[in-house]
Amino acid sequence: HLLALINDILELSAIESGQLRLSRGRVDVFALANEVVREARGLVGDRPLQVRIEGAPIVARVDARRVRQIVGNLVNNAIKFTQRGEVVIQVQREGGLVEISVRDTGPGISAQERAIIFEEYKQVGSQRSRRRGTGLGLAITRRLVMLHHGSIKVDSELGRGSTFRVLLPIGNVDAPPSRKQSRPPEAR
Repeated sequence: HLLALINDILELSAIESGQLRLSRGRVDVFALANEVVREARGLVGDRPLQVRIEGAPIVARVDARRVRQIVGNLVNNAIKFTQRGEVVIQVQREGGLVEISVRDTGPGISAQERAIIFEEYKQVGSQRSRRRGTGLGLAITRRLVMLHHGSIKVDSELGRGSTFRVLLPIGNVDAPPSRKQSRPPEAR
């Protein structure tokens, strides 16, 4: 837990200082998300919880490592907070964007909690489940999405679950791989 906290703090610091570099290339976002889902199924244990993915191959010019981190964080959180039902990951094209949604049948997030969910060191949910996290995962996820010039939002209803939606520009998939420094857009 301490190592995860240290790594999260170092990563957030790198993002804030503009030192985090994206390495963009051609990535099949559906295939990447499918790998994350296969790995995350082990977190279910013996709970009556189905984890599945829907969609089709969509190639985008993104940083594969960072998009894997985005999807992994959202999927792992959905599994952590959902005791029964399902977690569904969907990858689809929305015009010039790829949409990655993670929907669960968990307890949902109140409007008050939704207002702070992407802030650093903020956690929602029961005291027991909060101890398992650092309070930085969604803040880092949001910043990684912003580095890609994308957007993230959450829709939720108490007792009915949550859906996190990430939109990322597909970009020029024929461009050569890059290794340039990216700074997040200014917070609004």
